[in-house]
Amino acid sequence: MALKVKELLQLQSLQGFKLVSGEKGMDRVVCSAGIADYEFAPDVDYHNDNAFDKDSFVISSLLFAQNDSSRILDAVQNLYNLGISAFAYKRVIYDELPAEVVAFSNENNLPIFSFGPDRYFENIIYEIMEAVQRDDTQILAEENIKKMIENELPKEEVLRISKSISLLFKKNAVAVYIKPSVKGIKLDMSRIFRNFYLNKSLKNKAMLCKYNKGLFIILTSAYDEDEKFQLILSEAMESLSIDEEKVYISRGNIYHPYEELDRCLREAYHTFAASVTDCRDYGTFNNIGSFKYLIPLKDSYALNEFSESILRPILDKEEYLNTVITLVVNNGDITSTALECNCHQNTIRYRLAKVRELIGAGGKTEFEFYGELSTAVRIYLLKKQAAL
Repeated sequence: MALKVKELLQLQSLQGFKLVSGEKGMDRVVCSAGIADYEFAPDVDYHNDNAFDKDSFVISSLLFAQNDSSRILDAVQNLYNLGISAFAYKRVIYDELPAEVVAFSNENNLPIFSFGPDRYFENIIYEIMEAVQRDDTQILAEENIKKMIENELPKEEVLRISKSISLLFKKNAVAVYIKPSVKGIKLDMSRIFRNFYLNKSLKNKAMLCKYNKGLFIILTSAYDEDEKFQLILSEAMESLSIDEEKVYISRGNIYHPYEELDRCLREAYHTFAASVTDCRDYGTFNNIGSFKYLIPLKDSYALNEFSESILRPILDKEEYLNTVITLVVNNGDITSTALECNCHQNTIRYRLAKVRELIGAGGKTEFEFYGELSTAVRIYLLKKQAAL
């Protein structure tokens, strides 16, 4: 359920906020927060419709109007036209607002508050954005994300979730899943989310949500071009201070967010699952090959029976099992497998011949043998990754 203006007054940083006008607008929804000052200064030619998010709670010192109180009405009218939810000013330059501003606020049900000089802008913005994130977390709870990944939510429920979160989606969206690739490393979620809240330019292009000790970054753009999304992702990674060398960055394809948010999340997470299973960073969903169908079916009784029937004769023979796993992870390349196993290529060929005998595949072609073996091994590895 979306946050309302009146609910934000319970936040610590908003204690002592005094309602000046616009009382009938206290049920307005708040999805973001921002600071207004230089945008309305007399010597600044600043025209940017994206400067303030729709449904945002905007705060200001009114510094831009210190020599001309008439500028306050112009600023409030502009902010109202941009769709903000509420406005608050710090009592450092003006204690009271001009009557025409109060009248405009009351006529248009736009709540205006004042607050004392002991309140810090950064704390106010952070607390509001943290409250918005908590609201998003309730909507995009891990349970709901899991159901979307596993394709268990009806389309109408996916649509409801897409329309309930704070990010106002544009025409297209991409999901990226990030999780450490180095053992023992954890994402500093508190720092990451704080950096995100304080980055004004990211708020209308991305949102974050936690999942399975990792992080989804959902990106949105009016354009369906990979390059546009890569620019947003690069900006996000730099702003959030995530070390790209120590994480998997797993991306899905571009989809319409209201209709296919579940598919966005599913493809990103399946790319991560494939990367973990093969110990390589596949990067994008289009690179994961047979994992596209193996991951959704990893709990299938038939596939698990198939995998066990192939591998059962060698499960207690560590050398042979490790050899076939290494072969499959290296996409059937004998040379790479030999290097990784620290032995000669002929040794690998000898072991594979013995495996053929043990699993009863002597009469099959190389193509048939490797095809069945790779499917069996990948199902086996996916099942070992219980955390997926």
